Amino acid sequence: MANNSIVQLGFALPINTDNNSDVKSDEESIPLCHQSPYWSNWDGGKIGGKPIWLNPRDVPQHVLRCRGCSSSSKDDGSIMQFVAQLYCPADDVTNNDAAFHRSLYVFACSKCCNSSASSTTSTSSNKLSNCIRVLRCQLPKENGFYPSTGNEPEEDDEQQEEEWTKHTSQYWATSTNNDKLNLCTICGQVSKGKCPKQQLWFCGPEHQKECLRLSKNAQNRSCKYSSVCYESELVVEEEPVEEKTTKSSNDTATTSATTDDANETVLFPTKDITDSDANLEQSDLNELTGNVSSSQAATTMGVTDPVTLEFYARMSIGGEENDVRDQVLRYNRWPDMNKKEKNGGDGDEEDDNNNVGPLWLSSDNRPPTVQSSTEESFPPPCQYCGAPRSFEFQILPQMLQYLLHDPNSSNDDDKQPRQVLTESERAVLLEAQTKIESGVDLPEGFKEQHEKVLANARESLLSGNSSSSKKNGSINQVGEEMLDWGTIAVYTCTASCGGGEIVPGNEENGAYLEEVAWMQPPLD
Repeated sequence: MANNSIVQLGFALPINTDNNSDVKSDEESIPLCHQSPYWSNWDGGKIGGKPIWLNPRDVPQHVLRCRGCSSSSKDDGSIMQFVAQLYCPADDVTNNDAAFHRSLYVFACSKCCNSSASSTTSTSSNKLSNCIRVLRCQLPKENGFYPSTGNEPEEDDEQQEEEWTKHTSQYWATSTNNDKLNLCTICGQVSKGKCPKQQLWFCGPEHQKECLRLSKNAQNRSCKYSSVCYESELVVEEEPVEEKTTKSSNDTATTSATTDDANETVLFPTKDITDSDANLEQSDLNELTGNVSSSQAATTMGVTDPVTLEFYARMSIGGEENDVRDQVLRYNRWPDMNKKEKNGGDGDEEDDNNNVGPLWLSSDNRPPTVQSSTEESFPPPCQYCGAPRSFEFQILPQMLQYLLHDPNSSNDDDKQPRQVLTESERAVLLEAQTKIESGVDLPEGFKEQHEKVLANARESLLSGNSSSSKKNGSINQVGEEMLDWGTIAVYTCTASCGGGEIVPGNEENGAYLEEVAWMQPPLD
């Protein structure tokens, strides 16, 4: 993830499947992220499972708990679930050699995320921010955990490979006699002790009991730890470039025929628009396009929000040939900083990629800007060095499908082909966005003629998100709430400060520095 000017998309792949094939491999799966000490192979990241700590010795000294549902005590918030980690070095863009290795970790509170999603009132910015926690860790090239060369040893050099274990917390637990580094069996965070009955290490009684409860259901192979999400590999590729075409004089003869063909499927057929089609009720359009307020959720299924229409259109940018709807993450580090550099310090000009910052799911529940008079602007500057924070990546609702459902499942429902938005349908979404932003009324008759097309379009764009997994509610098999969100935008220190060591005053988090995130609730 080195190119800051291009949006990179993250996709989830089953970790036991060859990435170039649909055939499961009988060989041992390739280590993910920092499970291997040979960093030349590191790329992308992972979602779900347990975190793989970049610095295996100086990990956070307490299990991470939610600040959104805690009181004054540090230890009474819900234990946060690990969501994802990304490997994204920043030494080249910050001139900080200590950012040669750099990983970001995202944790979420299922209780707060779920209640924010189902709340019938506006959610406070404090809760939206605090139900997500982001940690950043970085190391210089020369460090005490990984070889100075990132290449794997030769096949006949077995001794070198067997000797290198400094990249594991187990090594440091033994060499420093620190039992906390015998990480929790369930969540992979520091342990408080070893259970004498199970002979396993746990971070506290919650996960100790969870492990014992699951062991009693050992014969039910479908069971898993309820506080741990399903694990997948995270791979990245560049977002397809939207081709902008211009109509030449040679196209004039075919314009009429093309328009007639498009009108058979598009949402706004030109021949049906008359002067009497000026006033479409807001509730009618809401019912068609999918973005509703909580009070309307029971009776409507749509939006007139141009931000939502833009989101849907951007998800289908690749078309059928390069379908990218299953993207779970969008990465575009510090675009506003890049924009200022490109414009000679002036960040007011429109960005060439039309993607400065997160791709929000709706106009509601976005972070306050500097102009806001009621709340402090977001994100706050880095509390460690004072540098401004800027957007780095966002987690999409599609990721929930992979976190909450077994990626290796053979469920036939998950394999049904999905209709890809046609070019004309995608153009309609963008046209609707433009009309709504400019205050132009949409034509009457839209609902009756095109409801089915729009419903199919919405399903094709977000059929992998949490809404498809809510058929059985938002409670798991043991009665606990599950994760849910619209999108999560992560903002990081643009100086990528820190030298890989424990920062004074931050001992509780070890060598891991806190960044900030904004969670936008789902549409419904």
